[in-house]
Amino acid sequence: MDPETSAPASDDGLVEEQELVAPRRPWLRRLAIGVVIGALAAIALPVALVAPYVRDDWRLDRIVRVVALDWRDFGEQKARERLEFELDDQQIGMNVGDDDCLLLTEGGARQVRCEWAVVIPIPGTDLSVPLSFSSTAALTPDGALR
Repeated sequence: MDPETSAPASDDGLVEEQELVAPRRPWLRRLAIGVVIGALAAIALPVALVAPYVRDDWRLDRIVRVVALDWRDFGEQKARERLEFELDDQQIGMNVGDDDCLLLTEGGARQVRCEWAVVIPIPGTDLSVPLSFSSTAALTPDGALR
């Protein structure tokens, strides 16, 4: 053993070089994987809870536009029938009913408005989150969709 380098000496008196390698730390890798999985779960759980309601709201945004155009082209009764059909056909959740949507006439302008709310319970707690949604399509007196 060479006292200056603390490396083992070879038979010919030369000091052999040893490669210095940091010891592996498997606990650090497990910790990193755990943090990544935890972060993904923290993002996925809220998205999974809210996504069905947001999807219904996006679909309802399209439905009110179609109903408003039917109201303009075919009259109020056909628009109400179309609204009922679309709510069933587009598989809008049970949180939105026919009575959540109104066909309003104000002056010469017409408006189709759907407003609904839901309370989402948070699993594993006694907490809940209330969410409100609104979809509106308006027809100007000249029949243009806004």
